[in-house]
Amino acid sequence: MIAPDTIAFRRALALVDAGNFPAAIEPLRDVLTADPQSAEAHLLLAICLRMQNRIVGALYEAEQAIAIEPTLAAAHLERAQSLFLQQRRRDTMAAIDEAIALAPHHAVAHLVRARLLRAAGREKEAADSLDLALELAPSTPAILAERGHAAVAAGDMAAAEAAARAVLSIAPDHPDGLVVMGHVALAAGDGEEALRLALAALHAAPSDVDALALLAAAKMRRNILGGLWWRWNRLLVKLGEARAIYLIVAIWVIYRWLSLAADDAGAPAIASTLLTVAYLGFVLYTMSAQTIVDRLIRRERAKVRLNPAF
Repeated sequence: MIAPDTIAFRRALALVDAGNFPAAIEPLRDVLTADPQSAEAHLLLAICLRMQNRIVGALYEAEQAIAIEPTLAAAHLERAQSLFLQQRRRDTMAAIDEAIALAPHHAVAHLVRARLLRAAGREKEAADSLDLALELAPSTPAILAERGHAAVAAGDMAAAEAAARAVLSIAPDHPDGLVVMGHVALAAGDGEEALRLALAALHAAPSDVDALALLAAAKMRRNILGGLWWRWNRLLVKLGEARAIYLIVAIWVIYRWLSLAADDAGAPAIASTLLTVAYLGFVLYTMSAQTIVDRLIRRERAKVRLNPAF
C-alpha cells in the first residue's frame, strides 16, 4: 500500500500524530474527494471518527478501506475496534483473527483480542493474548494499562499499581494509567485521591468511559450506602465467581437458620419480621446498586459532554 503523497494527506497525518482528530477530518475528506480509492485515507478517517465516538461512520470507513485493499491488516483491526465498541463480540473476534492472520506480530491486534476476551469472561485466554502483546511491544502504555485493568478486575491491586506506575513512567498523563491508579487508591480507601485521578484522566480524555466510571465510583464512596455497596462488590470480585456464589448461598442459609431459631425460641413476631426485612433489604440493595452506579455514570457523562473537547 502506498500512502497518497499530497499536502492534504500530510497535514491530516500530522494532525492525527498530534492527537487533533477533529481537525484531521476535513483534509482527509479532501484527499478522498480527489482519490476515493485511497485505502490509507479511509483508514485514517476511520481512526479519527472512532476517536470522536462516531462509531457508525468509523466502521463504514474501515470497511471501505478493506474493500479497496483486503490484505490491509490495520483496516481489519480498525474495523474490529469499531465492532467492539458496538458490542458485536462475535464479529469483533472474527475481524481480530483476520487482522492477526495478516499481521501476526501486530501487538495492538493481540491487545484488542485480550480486551474482548476479558469482557467475555475468558480470563485465561485474555491473559495469554495480553502476554503475547507485551512480548511484542513491552513498553507500549496501552498494553501495560490493559494489564492494570485486568489486575483491577481480578482484585490484585499490587499488580494493578505496578502496571499503572509503569504506564505513568512512560506517559505521565495517560488516561488509562491514571484510571488504574485511581482504582488502586479507591481500594486503599483514599476516595479523594481516586477522584483527583479520575478528573485528571478526564482532562486528558474527556470521553473516556473508564474514567467516568471511576469518577462515579469515587463519588459514590462519599455516601454510606454507596460505600457499603462498593466494598461488598469488591469482596465478591476478590472471591471470584464460584466462591461468591457460595458466600451468597451461605448468607441465605444463615438467614433461614436465624429465622427458624427465632421461631423455636418463641421470639416476638417483630423479631422475625425485622430479620426478614433486613435480608430482603440486603437482596434488593445488592440488585439495585449497579443501576445506581450506571445512573451516576450517565450523569457524569452528561456533564462531560458540556466540555468542548468531548
